[in-house]
Amino acid sequence: MEEVSPAAFRLAALTLELVERRKLSLEAAFLEAVRRVGAKGEGALEVARRALLKFAEADFLLKLHGMGGLPLRRRCAFRVAYALMLSGGEPALAQVESGLLSGRLRQLLTRRGLERLEAELTRLPPLERIAISNSFPPWLVRRLAEKMPLREVEKLVKACSKRTVWVRVNELKTSVQKVARTLERVVTVREDRDFPELLELVGVEDPPFEVLKLAERGLAIVQDKGSVAVVHALGARAGLRVLDAAAAPGVKTSLIQQLAGNAAEVVAVDASRRRVWEMRELLSKLGVKNVHVVVADAATLKLAQKFERVLLDAPCTNSGAVASDPALRLALWKEPEVDRYAKLQASMLANALQHLQPGGSLVYSTCSLLGEEGEEVADAVLQPERLNPSGIIGEPGYPGFRCSSRVRRLFPHIHRTTGFFIARYENV
Repeated sequence: MEEVSPAAFRLAALTLELVERRKLSLEAAFLEAVRRVGAKGEGALEVARRALLKFAEADFLLKLHGMGGLPLRRRCAFRVAYALMLSGGEPALAQVESGLLSGRLRQLLTRRGLERLEAELTRLPPLERIAISNSFPPWLVRRLAEKMPLREVEKLVKACSKRTVWVRVNELKTSVQKVARTLERVVTVREDRDFPELLELVGVEDPPFEVLKLAERGLAIVQDKGSVAVVHALGARAGLRVLDAAAAPGVKTSLIQQLAGNAAEVVAVDASRRRVWEMRELLSKLGVKNVHVVVADAATLKLAQKFERVLLDAPCTNSGAVASDPALRLALWKEPEVDRYAKLQASMLANALQHLQPGGSLVYSTCSLLGEEGEEVADAVLQPERLNPSGIIGEPGYPGFRCSSRVRRLFPHIHRTTGFFIARYENV
């Protein structure tokens, strides 16, 4: 890693602090940090990203030396310094000038200190070692170990340290070939074998500037393959009435109309006025038509008409999106209220079913690795014999549920996607 300026160091440390205090995404936390500090600090975002991938090791090192109770601001500075030490050694750390990094803290960041840390990590129980070594929420590691062998858990957790960048071409305004040619000037592009509108950018973890320029013109959008798989599972086409019951920010809504050639009749619902405004802006930029946007709570929504297709991509813990946003490692370190999410999902799903026309199909999905937000909700609300996984990519659901063989899961280490649960219900 190149030399880090004091401004970049402060920005990276403040970014981590904002993530932990306010549960922000990495991008949102960094932008807020820039606003507060008033300087950009070259390389700060990348330093913050690296620190998020290793913050748990830094915290463990503090704990080993009886400094686990360090104030959050100093702890975040130490996390950043630890990441710098790992990537550039003591010379990289020598360039850092910060009042937040005391002489005692600096003394922990020596080769000898890191050797002791490594030795102590090997003595930890396997699940704790996996969590700390990968800065992956311990409670989530334990939940995964209940569903799959330990070796599989470790593969999944390690896969989340690297993001796969997927770009969906907006065929309402351009062609896959044109976008691919543009991107091939700066990055290796691979067309996806499952979804023809999807391109994988090989060897990068952030979209290059060319993608941002294409997105600004509405020609392409960054969209995870798992998210694309959800929309394809819905099977929307021209002439059908479609309800997108938790639609914001509108990325899936736009793909529904892309696949239908703007000829479906879509009602897009979300409870947040701010997010609905953002969705309208996005749909306009992408050239999406025939979408009626409604501000309403999908759990209590009552519409007079019924729909041939209903999509509920429900609010969830986002436990499947750790690879996409490293800030989730820290934001989810303490276990969230999973039961509260599960109750909300069940309520929204039950109400969505009331809007499904006989003979129609409903897709329920969450970007979650938890059975509580997937199979348990499906078993509680949907009739398993009416679930049809035909044509949906992924693995069968976790074992032990009535719906297990009739739903699909996507995993970062197998499919290089966000972790997703997908169930398709047919009202026959």
